[in-house]
Amino acid sequence: MRQLLAGDLPLEHVGPHLRQAARRALGTGDPARMSLAARLVVAELLRRGDLVRVAAEGGGDLSGSFCMVRDSRRFLDISALDGEPVGLPGPAPAPPAGPDAADAPADTTVLDLADLIGVLEDAGRLDYDDAQAGEVGTIVDGILSLMSRYMPQVRLYACLHEAGNVPDFAAHVFAVDPGEASRGWMALRKPLGSAWVSSLSELPRSVRDRYADEAPGGADAPGAAAVVPLCEPSAGDDAAAGREVGLLFMVAGEAWPRDHVLKLAQRVAGFVTRRWRSQRDVNRRIHNDALTGVYNRRYFDNQFTHELERARRSNVPLTLILADLDHFKAVNDTLGHPTGDRILKMVAHRLLEELRRIDHVCRIGGEEFALILPDTSQAAATEVMRRLLDAPFAIETVVDGQPRTVRATFSFGVVTSPDAGTDAFELYRKADAMLYLSKDAGRNRCHFWSSSGDHVEMVPGPSSFA
Repeated sequence: MRQLLAGDLPLEHVGPHLRQAARRALGTGDPARMSLAARLVVAELLRRGDLVRVAAEGGGDLSGSFCMVRDSRRFLDISALDGEPVGLPGPAPAPPAGPDAADAPADTTVLDLADLIGVLEDAGRLDYDDAQAGEVGTIVDGILSLMSRYMPQVRLYACLHEAGNVPDFAAHVFAVDPGEASRGWMALRKPLGSAWVSSLSELPRSVRDRYADEAPGGADAPGAAAVVPLCEPSAGDDAAAGREVGLLFMVAGEAWPRDHVLKLAQRVAGFVTRRWRSQRDVNRRIHNDALTGVYNRRYFDNQFTHELERARRSNVPLTLILADLDHFKAVNDTLGHPTGDRILKMVAHRLLEELRRIDHVCRIGGEEFALILPDTSQAAATEVMRRLLDAPFAIETVVDGQPRTVRATFSFGVVTSPDAGTDAFELYRKADAMLYLSKDAGRNRCHFWSSSGDHVEMVPGPSSFA
């Protein structure tokens, strides 16, 4: 046992809590403590895939007692361990016979302390800093990936109603196919309703194919699935869930009781919503401007590069608009900073109203905003600019005891990729040049970059073009 724990097991592949436990057990020399520590380490290494079970030639009672260290030729005999390593999942139990079989609880594997610590460690690795970490598909995929490591008896997937919410390299998240959603049980399911799919052939193709890749037995693996609604967090701070954004699929073996799997799936969906709320709130604090609530410069720097790469892969245009409030310093100097703050919040709100949900409004400076418009050509951007130039940016205030309407205007600079290039820095430089061209031409107008040098000017009014 000492040799197994001190030299044979690759302790460098487990977390510090297990390494310390192994060293303490070795220090005591207590065989029982060393056996427990070795069982915990082996269970963690098997879970991570750093140890792989192998069968001894000829089978027999020792056929499950050998492991191979990943990326090496080292074989380990773990027959000295007393019983099965702690934390290893067992097969799904068969339901009891009789009329109450559907209501009988399933004997699920309980996480031991090492697994619980692993859950907390892995949860801490969910990315908050990246701009995409706050997107629904990325959040859901990360949570389901984490939970799948500790729920090996089932497979977890989600199908989102809006295809644009699905990240490019998701492992557990897919888009709902419109054709599949219009037939079968998906068409009959009521909003926010659950379903039990008794045949894997009735699952959406994306879920069915992924399950076939992951489940032992492949496409012929038996199983059924509980399907429950996946809801976004409510808009407020309360614990209620908001609108349905997709469906959560919990696929299990045929032996699992239906009611138990449905209840477990509902708990998982609720956990995803709560975890989503926590991650959303943290991401807002990192990536949103504290005054206006729109995205900040940090978010813009990350997201603009990401959207450019997405546009390149999808072969679609992308438009960047830089907008700077005209004479804003004079507003602060004459009317005070509180009035200036009200104007900033007002224009940020109006920009959000004029754009789509997939567009990104960012405050990148004191009075400067950047608008990222995915899948937007210059012709489509012209229509957007027509609305923005004519939008009523105004607030009502009191100056020297008299009511007064304070109006705000923008100077804009617009570039569209790939016509203006595909490099983020180059596109920003060109949009900034167009912005200053608008300022030099009298403000309250827009210039579109053109490769010919004949930059198009657009002004408020019926014709819009100067």
